[in-house]
Amino acid sequence: MTYSERLHIPVWWIVLAIFFVASVGVAVIAYLELWLAITVIVLTLVGVAVGLFAYSRTQLRVDVDAFTAGRYRLEHEYLGAVSAYEGEAAREVLGPKADHDAFLFTRPYISGLVRIDVEDDADPHSCWLVSTRRPHELAAALAKEPVA
Repeated sequence: MTYSERLHIPVWWIVLAIFFVASVGVAVIAYLELWLAITVIVLTLVGVAVGLFAYSRTQLRVDVDAFTAGRYRLEHEYLGAVSAYEGEAAREVLGPKADHDAFLFTRPYISGLVRIDVEDDADPHSCWLVSTRRPHELAAALAKEPVA
């Protein structure tokens, strides 16, 4: 494996989730019987926890076969030019200078971004835009020729 990164959610998302579940709890306790309210609160808590856990398990990997972003794969033979962006430059690439044919694998809480051009005529996407906390490391790992 050449590169691996897990895109964890920020801590403040967990705090927001706790406040969300608490607000649901206040609302349902006021209108439902206690046993039913507790059931709704527990189900809400489990649903929010599972959702945040799944979203936080997203992984970026570069290995000898392909680049993997979550459940999506791009084989090395289709990799084109790779560019790393941070901060304002990443915002520009995703905003005013956006490529409307790009495949987006982005996270709103991560400011780093890598653009990977796709060299496949059958693919409807001209490039991939992938969020990463270490854009220069990921770009370097993608730029290396795979070892067979």
